[in-house]
Amino acid sequence: MKNVLTLLCLLCLSSLLNAQETTTRRVVERSKIQTTNRVENRAEQGVEGAMNKIEEGIGNLFRRRDRNNRGSNEDANSSSDTGSQVAGGMYGDSESIARQRRAAYTKFDFVTGEKVLFYEDFERVEYGDFPIEWNTNAGGEVVSLGGTDSKWFIPNREGIFVPEMVELLPENFTLEFDLYVTSDFSNSSSGLKTVFVQQMDRMSFDQFFNTDPQVMVDVHPSGGGGGEVSFYTMNTSGQEVRNRQAFAGEDDTIYRISMWRQNTRLRVYVDENKVLDLPRAFSPGVDYTFLLAIYAFSGDLMFTDMKIAVGAPDTRSSLITEGKFVTNGITFDSGSDVLRPSSYGVIKEIAEALQQNPGVEVMVVGHTDSDGSESLNLDLSKRRALSVKNALVSDFGISAPRIQTDGKGQSEPLAPNTTSEGKAQNRRVEFLKLN
Repeated sequence: MKNVLTLLCLLCLSSLLNAQETTTRRVVERSKIQTTNRVENRAEQGVEGAMNKIEEGIGNLFRRRDRNNRGSNEDANSSSDTGSQVAGGMYGDSESIARQRRAAYTKFDFVTGEKVLFYEDFERVEYGDFPIEWNTNAGGEVVSLGGTDSKWFIPNREGIFVPEMVELLPENFTLEFDLYVTSDFSNSSSGLKTVFVQQMDRMSFDQFFNTDPQVMVDVHPSGGGGGEVSFYTMNTSGQEVRNRQAFAGEDDTIYRISMWRQNTRLRVYVDENKVLDLPRAFSPGVDYTFLLAIYAFSGDLMFTDMKIAVGAPDTRSSLITEGKFVTNGITFDSGSDVLRPSSYGVIKEIAEALQQNPGVEVMVVGHTDSDGSESLNLDLSKRRALSVKNALVSDFGISAPRIQTDGKGQSEPLAPNTTSEGKAQNRRVEFLKLN
């Protein structure tokens, strides 16, 4: 029996090492990316114990490191409301951390769209697979990244990647995603190119760069920290505009990239910093869609938590004149009531509306998706509403008696909880005018 167990362990070890090498290319050099393929339903406890020891040893090869206060207890992908992972409140022990994370966003004016058109966190994709709803002329795979609980997509170093579920984009939309590069990522060639092109056959891979009009934003972090954003546009008259702006950052940083189109205007943000603001980027009257592209010499780039939403209307008008404002732009760490700093733009808009209308009182109502139990989600939604109130009071000086809070948990969905887009739509915060 011992010989059999030993043989099984050796075979499983060989299989795991081969899978690790295949699934996460150049993983030994990176020492950061790890897949989570595990042997399940083991036949007997002895083999299970042996396998756990083997996997523990393999896991120690790949370090988990905190990235800008986004450690394993603070999910870089804030999408999930999993009730079993409810964390401490923002204004409890985590008050100073939350304040520090949001402090840099005091001038952040990005307001995410109110209706989710597309959401991709790769949760439905098996590790090592290419997402089936995307198309490519190259390849790539879904992996895990040490220090986060998210699934990430690594594209091949040269290729085009098309989310086929996205068709025409509205004239007012927001696009957001998390971006990370390994320390050996090339400082030349390209980063992740987001290319807005006319509705066309996006799989004509050898032609899309020559399509007019187009708008291309190349976000290129450096493996050593920081990086630059390059911009290129060609309008319907054949006129070109190019620009390039650097951005700061530290090694091993996960960047939040935000883009905001309003008719012809395009704003691009890296974390809390606006790096581009171009009033004539898009050609009027043109229907755009988008794709992603990369051409890199070394290292790996990966992204996750990608969301496209219809651009938000004027917050003040909606809340004050219509008596209600609903937003998906106020987000939280996974399973937690800790506000993500990117929520600051929306909260600031609400605060300005209340400051300009001192007689108005509001009710803040939190909502979750259906992941987790009803009771935990109900409690989570109430605590999230309270966190929003606390931010309005502590950071913007709104009088506390003007704000009431409540939570509905998963009881009032706006969309089916069967898709990523539906869940993202249901994770929301409502502001209701009381007088």
